[in-house]
This record gives sequence, structure tokens and C-alpha cells, in this order.
Amino acid sequence: MNLREQLALKLAQAKTAYEAGNVEEGDKLKGEAETIKAAIDGMAALGNIEESVRSAPLRPALPGVGQGAQPAPEAPAQPQEDGSSAVKAVYTLRFGDETAAKTAVMQGVVGKDYQQTLLEQQHAFGRYLRGGDMALDRDQVKLLKMQIFAFEDIEQMVCSGYGVAEIKSTMVEAQGTLGGFAVPSVMQSEIIRRLPGLTAVRGGGARVINLTTGNSTEILEVTGGNDRYTSGLRGAWGSETQSPAEKNLTLGLKSVNADIYTYKVPMSQSLVEDAANLVSVLQDEAAMTMAMDEDEAFLIGDGVGKPYGILPGSANALGLTEVVSASASALTANGLKALKRGIASQYRQGSTWVANSDTYGAVERLIDGQGQYLFPDLNDTDTLLGRRIYESEAMPDVASSAYPIIFGNMAGYYIVERSGMAIARYQDSNTGINKVEFHFRRRVGGRVAKTWMFAVQKIAAS
Repeated sequence: MNLREQLALKLAQAKTAYEAGNVEEGDKLKGEAETIKAAIDGMAALGNIEESVRSAPLRPALPGVGQGAQPAPEAPAQPQEDGSSAVKAVYTLRFGDETAAKTAVMQGVVGKDYQQTLLEQQHAFGRYLRGGDMALDRDQVKLLKMQIFAFEDIEQMVCSGYGVAEIKSTMVEAQGTLGGFAVPSVMQSEIIRRLPGLTAVRGGGARVINLTTGNSTEILEVTGGNDRYTSGLRGAWGSETQSPAEKNLTLGLKSVNADIYTYKVPMSQSLVEDAANLVSVLQDEAAMTMAMDEDEAFLIGDGVGKPYGILPGSANALGLTEVVSASASALTANGLKALKRGIASQYRQGSTWVANSDTYGAVERLIDGQGQYLFPDLNDTDTLLGRRIYESEAMPDVASSAYPIIFGNMAGYYIVERSGMAIARYQDSNTGINKVEFHFRRRVGGRVAKTWMFAVQKIAAS
């Protein structure tokens, strides 16, 4: 049942309720009908604004002209509302107000009429989700082949010194790399803004490097340091004529790839056809799935076609500082406090804990000799020993020789990603009857760049 059929049904039910004397039920049904009508009107406004702007006359026709009648006396000039004003009003209603800086940047990268372009792309995207390629005309296909980055990505590129021409060429290259139809930039922005709040590594402050060309980059690796110094470089005190002793600064490069990441969101045909908020539903599913998948890879990914995690394969393959729990099979308060001291003081301030729910439950159940709990309920404080906690079910459970807890400064983890996101719609014999699948595609990678910023708890007596 589509929205117009739902509207007719609600109005009919409301009329029946009023006629039966059930005013309360009638008012309820009438309110539901008004909500459905508002959704229909909103979709019509977004979908037809471009056509209404194109077809609007440049000036009002004079009564009688062309029918042999005399022209009517001139009326006082009335202010005309041009198409750009209407588009701007709808854009603001849909996406909110924009700063002058954002407007200037988007005009330079996308074009003077970027607001109309983004509105039309959003409308085309909605039609594609519901009907696939066959629901699109030639102009809409062209729009969805145009990869427009989220403003957050464009802003970062501008701040990094990239010019308009470079950003434009990068968007063209991204479309060729990702394939499929482009996910509208506004939807990308919503997903990007939500990811940090749903993840431990990105949300904990990992450094994000936005790739503008190619699908990999090299990060600088510094060695030869200790708990205080990150390298072997040292200065010397003395007179102006003193020659300081030579100290080596050992540098290396590590390559980080932005791996191909895809996932699918299956939906019923009825939901795709009837849901007025299909785009937002899909956006929520995309953000949640992407957050869980990438966080698992950043934490325990083995680096094979995916990011290299802090604990690759749930093991301490990077040789991070190990702090034993002081028990062969369980956590202890002493082990936790020792773990907090496992990284140098200058990095400890921004550090966070990462473990799964069962592990934090074990922490909450630790008691002293009088049977009193040693730590408060972690859900109430969101902190442990004064540092924020993050939960991820990707982390290992407490078990002998396992590594169930990470304590570290996530700024030591580098995420590399290509801007842009693409989607493909599938509905065939492989998806099944009355089922539609949406496949998202992006490129993202990561690895630890500064090992001295991390320590891990090992379940062991010594």
C-alpha cells in the first residue's frame, strides 16, 4: 500500500469513527492522516521543484493577449521569485543553513548552482533506490555518476592545501575507482558524522588521512626511542663552542592501503516501495554496519585485504607493551592498574580502554577482602581509573593467554580512506522473491603507526 492509499484509508477510518461518535479515535486517525499528507507534500516538493522552476514563465502573461482582446492596463510591478530562491528555500529546509565559507567552497568545487545539483542528485538517488536503473532518465543517471564528496572531506582537503582543480579531479578518479552510482554527499556527511560516536578506534581519536590520489600512502615510522623519547635523537647542554654528540634518528616508511570495503543491506520490496523515509532508513543501516565492520578491522584485523588491527588476529603481533593480569585465568585490580601504567605518562592523558561487554562485567565484579566492589558500575561513569571506556564485541574474551583489554592513545593509529561512496541496487533471482539488496562500496585502511602509545593486558600469572 503506497502513501496515497494509506492517506485515503486513514481519512475513511476517521470519518467512520466520527460518525460512530468516537471523537477521540477520529482525532487520532485524522492526525495520522495529516502526517502522511505532510510526507507526500514533502516528497512532491523535493521531487518537482526543478521542473516547476524550469517551467515557470519569465513574466506573467497579459490577460486577453492572443484572443483579440485589448491588453489590460499595466498592473503595479510585483517582485518576482526566481528559481534559485525556491531551490535555496527547499535546500535549506532539507539540509539546514550553511555558512558563507561552506557556500564559497561548494560553489568552487561543485558549481554555482550546487544546491540545485545536490537536491536533484538526492531526488535521483531516491528514485534509484525504489526502482533501479529503469526508473532514471538520462540526466539522473549522469547525476548519479557524479561523485561529490561530503563537505567534511572537501573541507579537510582544502585545509591540507589542495586547490579546486585537484579536488575536482580527485572526485572524478574516485568515481572511476568505486564504480556504481554515487551516494549523495549529504548522506555521506551524515554517515561520516555518526561513525566516531559508534566506534572505539575512530571515536577514540585515531588520525584520519584522506587519500586524494591512489589507494595507498606511506606513513613515517620512527624508531630508537624509549619511554620518554620517541626516537634516538638527543640534544646536549654546554657552551656555544661545544659540539654535541651525534645521535641517530632512525626513520622508516610503512605502506598503508585503502582496501576495498563492501557490504549489503537487504530489504523487502514492500518496504522499498512504501517507506517514505527510505533514504534515512538506508542511511542508518549503512552507518551502523560500517561502524561495526571497520572497528572490528581496526582492532583485530589481520591486514589481509583489510586494515591491520591493533591486535591482529586477536594476538599481540605488533609487540605492543604487555602487562600481565597477575592471574592465569582472570582479571585482577592490580593487573588493571599496572596496565594503565603500561604506556608513558605523556601519552596516558589521552588514552582510553577498549574491551568487550563481558570483560567489563568481570571488572565490575572484582571485590576486596570484605566483599565490597572495587569499581563502580561502568555504565554509570563510562570511565575506568579515570579514563574513558569503549566497548567492542570484536575484542577477545578473558581466557588464559588472551589479550582482552587494550589501553592506549588512539592517536597512534592511522586510518587512511578514499573520499566518496558508491552503491549498487540488485533485484534478481539471486536476491530472492520480493527482496532488494543495496551494496555499498568504499575504500578504507589503517594500521598502528606509533606502537609506544599502546599497551595490552595479557591473561597470565607472570
